[in-house]
Amino acid sequence: MRSGAKAAIVGGVFAVVASGVGYGGYNLWNGITGGDTDLGSQSAPAPKTGPVTAEEVSATAKDFLAAWAAGEPERAGRLTNDPVTAGPAVAAYREGASVSKAVITPGTPVGTKVPFTVRATISYEDVSKEWSYASELTVVRGQTTGRPLVKWQPSVLHPKLTAAGTLRTGVAKTAEVKAVDHDGVELTAEKYPSLRPVLAELRKRYGSKVDGTAGVETWIDSGSENVPDTPLLVLRKGKPGTLRTTIDAGVQAAAEKAVKGFGQASVAAIEPSTGAIRAVANNPATEFNTALMGQQAPARR
Repeated sequence: MRSGAKAAIVGGVFAVVASGVGYGGYNLWNGITGGDTDLGSQSAPAPKTGPVTAEEVSATAKDFLAAWAAGEPERAGRLTNDPVTAGPAVAAYREGASVSKAVITPGTPVGTKVPFTVRATISYEDVSKEWSYASELTVVRGQTTGRPLVKWQPSVLHPKLTAAGTLRTGVAKTAEVKAVDHDGVELTAEKYPSLRPVLAELRKRYGSKVDGTAGVETWIDSGSENVPDTPLLVLRKGKPGTLRTTIDAGVQAAAEKAVKGFGQASVAAIEPSTGAIRAVANNPATEFNTALMGQQAPARR
């Protein structure tokens, strides 16, 4: 463990505090072998088989989270079943998101899954802010080594992170957009959950065109021009630009209430005389806007 990192077991709960962002390059050979192959040994025991044990789950999760929090991507990668991908991803987490410190606390394992919480400090230029969230990992047995390993997937680092996405901290690409309805009533995702993907798309399309200034944020860069980025944390607010929409706040509220009466439902309210969209609502309210993007024709009643 490099200088500046501390690890401790306190009351059975593991926590790691790491500071600084510098660490060595990724060792490709160790990444491929998982660091557990003794090339000089001709009588290595047969790899262990069978389900991972509770002890293996706890120990593997503890070791992986310790390496991640300490800024040791090579070691973290070797504790996964895909070290060539995981090692650089752990390194990019700290560098790309400008994480200066992290405390990672495992929860109680449930079978092979281990929930954990991350409390990190994001530092960019002259501004710092705390960032907290929860995620989970799964421990599996390595197919060739028989070792207990973390099943690698990007969501281990953050539940919204995908293989195509990258964590970033810096001046946002576009200013925030303050969307209002046709009468000037502000539309927020907290009050109108179904509008969350709509508001994200409006920012992507019009954030650089409205009269606003970008702030400093942490976000997931989608890696695609067709997919909006995902804001995660605002370190320093900019000035949002106001964008008037055709939505009617009253109709939107009624639509949100109506779809909640069904397990799965979507509504798009359109004013016949103008074609203006007055409301968009979905249950469940997800990142995919079924009301506008669904390809199955609605049932007529």
